[in-house]
Amino acid sequence: MNRLGFQVDTKITEFLKQKSFTLSAEIIPPRNGTEQAKVLDLVQSLIQSGAQFLSVTKGAGGSLRGGSLPIAQTIKDNFKVPCIAHFTCRDLTPQEIENQLVDHHYFGVRNILALRGDPPVGQPEWDAKEGSYHYAYELIEQIKKLNNGIYLPRDGGPQADEQLKLDFCIGCAVYPEHPNPQERIDFLKRKVDAGAEYAITQMIFDPNVYEDLLNDCAKSGISIPILPGTRLLKSKKQALRMQSRFNVSVPQSYLEALPDDPASPQSKEEACELFLSFVDQLRKLGAPGLHLFVLSDKTGACTVLTNLAD
Repeated sequence: MNRLGFQVDTKITEFLKQKSFTLSAEIIPPRNGTEQAKVLDLVQSLIQSGAQFLSVTKGAGGSLRGGSLPIAQTIKDNFKVPCIAHFTCRDLTPQEIENQLVDHHYFGVRNILALRGDPPVGQPEWDAKEGSYHYAYELIEQIKKLNNGIYLPRDGGPQADEQLKLDFCIGCAVYPEHPNPQERIDFLKRKVDAGAEYAITQMIFDPNVYEDLLNDCAKSGISIPILPGTRLLKSKKQALRMQSRFNVSVPQSYLEALPDDPASPQSKEEACELFLSFVDQLRKLGAPGLHLFVLSDKTGACTVLTNLAD
């Protein structure tokens, strides 16, 4: 606990060293104006089902979802599990970034997933705010400097003789199915060189995609833990929608085995068994854990976590 009374979080890299295979989940803050109790109920259900740590997304690009920081702080202090706070930079200046990161540090948050941030829905040409960063590695560089006690210069103001070193564990995103395979690795390596200590993948459903990523990372000297991010697929229709929306692949064998009607108890059981088989393949490939994207599927997420935790 720090001197402000907030619990100092366990770093995810240290947590991964303690476990052979971790179970974690990603939650989205509720829309502004929504009752906060719902997200806390979700957190409790995920932890009771077996999630060992959580991550909280950032409402970037005008999505009107505040609360990422207090939710992350509540998860580590009240629910007693580590939490990763997503942090996006494309709509913030370096000065705003520094102030917000200091807030995170005061609250005892130590795990950051450093992201550029997505454009608002329907605005694909939306660009970074003037004076803001265009790439996640720039944000990572700034966090790393703060970890070394290097703050932004103050025009005309006094500087402390000794700057407090912040203590963040820095994570980044990786895109296994980036259309340019070399850029996929180059971008990740740039983030790692800037200071990233762990990574979480974009949504994947193909173990071969994850295996290829690990092999390419090994060839490029990238050795940070890479958590595969995925979600439970309940039907063929949903799988096709995921493929189209996120430009990710679902193996034909997986697609054909998914039920047409996700509503029946037998279909739910079949979908769960297929997912557990997929996770088993990831584990055999050396995945340090599973990072489950919950989205709106609380029941499905809790079901697979319960099965994996057994």
